[in-house]
Amino acid sequence: MKRYGPLIVVPGALAVGDPGRHHLRLTPDAVLFRRGSENTGILAWSEIDRVVLDVPTTRFRLPGLVSTVVIGALTFLTLDSLDLDPADGSIAVTAAGETTTTPLSRHHVGGYWAPTVDGAHRLLRHLIAHPEQRALLARPESLLEVAAKLARSAAPGPSGF
Repeated sequence: MKRYGPLIVVPGALAVGDPGRHHLRLTPDAVLFRRGSENTGILAWSEIDRVVLDVPTTRFRLPGLVSTVVIGALTFLTLDSLDLDPADGSIAVTAAGETTTTPLSRHHVGGYWAPTVDGAHRLLRHLIAHPEQRALLARPESLLEVAAKLARSAAPGPSGF
C-alpha cells in the first residue's frame, strides 16, 4: 500500500487516517466514515462543504522513521513489547452548515510532516470544489501522487526545516 502522510491507498479508494482504525474512505461517489472495516456513516460529496484534519504535525520530514527507531530501541532495552498506539487526532466534516467531528487514527506515534497534512487539505478542498475530479478516486494512486506534489510545493527548503 502506498502512503503519504495521513493519506493511504486502499482497494478502490483513498483513505485519510489509519484504515485499520478510525478513518475516512474517499470514493468517487461518497465519503465513508469508518472504524476499521465497519462503516459508521456516509456522506455524498455534494453534501460536503469542508473537511479539516486535526492531527499533530512536525517540521521533521521523516517522523515515522524516527518513532519506529525510538520504539525499537526502547523495546530492545526493556526486553518487552511496548504498547504505544498513537493517540487519535480528529477530523471535522462540515455538511449543510453542520460540522461533525470524529476520531481520526494515525499511522505512527508522533506528528505527520506538516506539508503532508497541508497537501491532504489542498486535495480535499480540490475534490469538494471540482466534482468532475472525484472520478480520479477510482485510481487512488494517482491522487496520492498529486497530494505529494502539492505537499512538496508548499514544503520548506531541502533540509526539511
